[in-house]
Amino acid sequence: MREISLDMVRVTEAAAIAASGWIGSGDKKAADKAAAEAMRKRLNTIDFKGHVVIGEGIKDESAGLFAGERVGKADMKQGKVYDLAIDPIEGTRPTVNSGPEALSVLAVADKGSLFSTHEFYMKKLAYGPQIAKHVRLSIKDTLKKTVEQVSRVTGKTPEKIVVCLLDRPRHEKWVGELRRIGVRIKLIQDCDVSAAIATCLSDSGIDLLCGIGGAPEGVITACAIKCLRGGFQAQIMRKDGQTQPEVYGLDEFVKGECVFAATGITNGSLLRGVRYTSEGPVTSSVFMRSSSGTVRWLSSYHGN
Repeated sequence: MREISLDMVRVTEAAAIAASGWIGSGDKKAADKAAAEAMRKRLNTIDFKGHVVIGEGIKDESAGLFAGERVGKADMKQGKVYDLAIDPIEGTRPTVNSGPEALSVLAVADKGSLFSTHEFYMKKLAYGPQIAKHVRLSIKDTLKKTVEQVSRVTGKTPEKIVVCLLDRPRHEKWVGELRRIGVRIKLIQDCDVSAAIATCLSDSGIDLLCGIGGAPEGVITACAIKCLRGGFQAQIMRKDGQTQPEVYGLDEFVKGECVFAATGITNGSLLRGVRYTSEGPVTSSVFMRSSSGTVRWLSSYHGN
């Protein structure tokens, strides 16, 4: 995948800049449309062939870049085709409400490599490389057992372990159990992709992410965590709210190599949002490659 370059960062930069024009607007559909159109336009300037496997839009009734869409300016009938998992705005609500942590994200892998599902939600468990190196946690274990394993590996007592969840009614029982265990809990309103990535960053303070979140975001998350050498597992949630028994890990979500790119739209713990100067917008991005484990943090200045 060496031929997949930093052009992918230019794609997320374009979407983030377009989305930033709608920060605080309250107009989710307009923000989604602007970001998706900017992402599509930039993708179509790159000399490659891409097939969107995971996209947003249907679940949120947004403009979207949809599964099955072809992008790139190379001839689709010849040469290599890549799978894409994309989200022009991961965090539409915080974007239009001037909230934190909104990103534009993109993952690329060889054709046939990325997991795909028609379901909307997944039960997820994410953790960092320090834990993944020593133990393979199980999403089927009780929260108590999982916290005990994390405590042994990290040397932290439970009250020093931070577990992150989306602040949703469906997690009330989880929050109650975690409070009985005695861990610290970080509840987030949106954007579990950046929260899952944070488990892999030693200075983030987050040890685990768990709970039920979007399925498209789960595939994108798996690509990022594979690059960061962390751990990630998920189970598909059916429309009736039941959890399917199969457990999917990184190798099921991403068969082989991948790259991941993200650009901040609003300020967050992972990336700064788009800032405007007299010379033009400034973006903060990250680009990761699973084959080498390389992580590049980028500040880019865009002319008027």
